[in-house]
Parts: sequence; structure tokens; C-alpha cells
Amino acid sequence: MLTSFSVATADTQLPLRQALRAVAQLPVQQIRCDARTELIARQLTQTGIREFLHLVKEVGLTLSALNFMVRHPFTDKNNLDARVAATLEAMQLAAKLKVRALCIKIGEIPAEDSPAFPLLKEVIEDLARQGNHLGVVLTVIPIGKSIERLQTFLQHVRSGPIAIDFDPSRFLLGETDPLQALRELRPFIQQFTARDAVRDFSGGGQEVQLGRGEIAWDEMIATLDEVGYRGPIHVSRTGGENRIEDLDNAVAYLKNIAGEFG
Repeated sequence: MLTSFSVATADTQLPLRQALRAVAQLPVQQIRCDARTELIARQLTQTGIREFLHLVKEVGLTLSALNFMVRHPFTDKNNLDARVAATLEAMQLAAKLKVRALCIKIGEIPAEDSPAFPLLKEVIEDLARQGNHLGVVLTVIPIGKSIERLQTFLQHVRSGPIAIDFDPSRFLLGETDPLQALRELRPFIQQFTARDAVRDFSGGGQEVQLGRGEIAWDEMIATLDEVGYRGPIHVSRTGGENRIEDLDNAVAYLKNIAGEFG
């Protein structure tokens, strides 16, 4: 199984330039950057974009995707226009950076008969339409609950391309079998985020070092191979005190497993 690996510069908790040099020491080929906290569209000139891309190339990396997280769901009408406008700006930035994926959280998918469903559909269809014009795929980070509801929603979006950034830990914590979710959602999956987690007795849970949680990574990688996923594996660590070391260990762990599949 031939695959490439990426990490998010924001996970290092370092300023962007330092983060790039730190990530360049890891066994990865690609990075993701955050369009809210690291690469801010309104603050980047065309010269700034060229300088950033030159720096990325200089350290031997490529930019695979942008993350952009809004603070409130798109089903919340308060300041909705501002959230949509900010997301569109991030999408336009992705196009200028020649990045095809903008990864966003859209919150829990409402039931089809809920008044919130058509509102969310209208917003996402508008963004997908803009993405189609810009050459950027709107890539949804699911909350990890109902597979069927997510499928139904994505099938309603026909104005432009839409995809999933699949994170098995989110499905685990959402009480959904990650392997089943991976198989059923495969037609939409264009990004894959490797994070691990453990559940607790109260129904919650937390992220842990990859390989020390409840995700069966040998089965997960085998299933990725089975369903024909050939995109990057994005290794994420958003907690812990030694994140760079954890990222390094996680990539080595997954490369070892992936090597078993040719």
C-alpha cells in the first residue's frame, strides 16, 4: 500500500515558520495549514503567498489541504452571513495556494424533516458551488454520528463537489463503528485523518497517542486498502505535552502497518 503522510503545522504549537522546519524533520511529505490562525486570507498579499509557497518548497514539503473551523455551526442563524463569507475567503485562499481541499466542520447533521436541514443544505450548496468555480473541494469533517443521515445530506448537495475528511476517532466517540463508516462513506472520502481515542464510562472520551487507543489500526489500514483509498494519511495530535514526538511515532507506526500491504 503506497501512501503519503501529512501533519498539520498547527499541531506543533509553534509559529508557522518554525513549524515548517520542525515538520520537515518528520518522515512526512505534506502539510496542512490552518486558514483561521496561520494563513489568514485578509492578511496575505500575493507576495506573501509566493513567499510562503517558496518556504514550503525549500524545506521539501507540499501543502495538501487547508483547515478552516468556524466557531458556530452553519445551522445557527446568528452571524451566519459572516461565517459563510469567512469560509468563502478561506476557499479563495486555497485556490490561490493551488490546494484542492478545504476541510471544515459543519456540526451535527439535522434530520431531513428538521427546519435546520434546508438551511444547512442551502449554505453548503452555495459553498460547494463556489468551490466548483474555484477548483476547491469542500471537505466536511463529520461529527461521527449517524452514517445514514450524513450520506443523505451529502447526496442532496449537487451544486459542486463535496467530500469527507474521515477521522475514525470521531466515529468511535460518536458510538459508530469506524470500519463500517469507512466502508459506507467511501465514495465521499478524499481525506483521511489518523487520530486515536479512548471512550470513558460516561459516554465521553478523549484523544490519546496513536496506537494507545481503541482504534484497531491494522484493520483500519487494511480497510483503507480494501476500499481503494489512495489519498494522503493525515496524522493529527491535538493534545498531549510532546506533540511533535507523538506525531513522529504515529507516522512510523502507521508506515510499519501500511508496509504489510505492499
